[in-house]
Amino acid sequence: MTTYFKDDKGTIHFQLFICPECGSKNDKIRGYEFFAKDLEPSDPWSQEFEFINCPKCIRSIPGSLGYRYGKTKTYDKAKKKWNDKFKNLFREYLVK
Repeated sequence: MTTYFKDDKGTIHFQLFICPECGSKNDKIRGYEFFAKDLEPSDPWSQEFEFINCPKCIRSIPGSLGYRYGKTKTYDKAKKKWNDKFKNLFREYLVK
């Protein structure tokens, strides 16, 4: 999934995947929502509907951070949110 947004002038900008852990741009392995039903509401993953398995660092990355959509519009914000909320949850390769 390549996300995009339209600015105030109507120009469409595409957001390509960038891993907030290692900076890789490979998003070949993706998944959607299958695991979220078993999570507690307090788990940050419970709000995610998409993930990307980064082949470089072997981490599962929330789509909102990898593609920077929702409230996370910049790579710096995605990296901070990754470090603060997701990095230590260790959901490595949710789909193999």
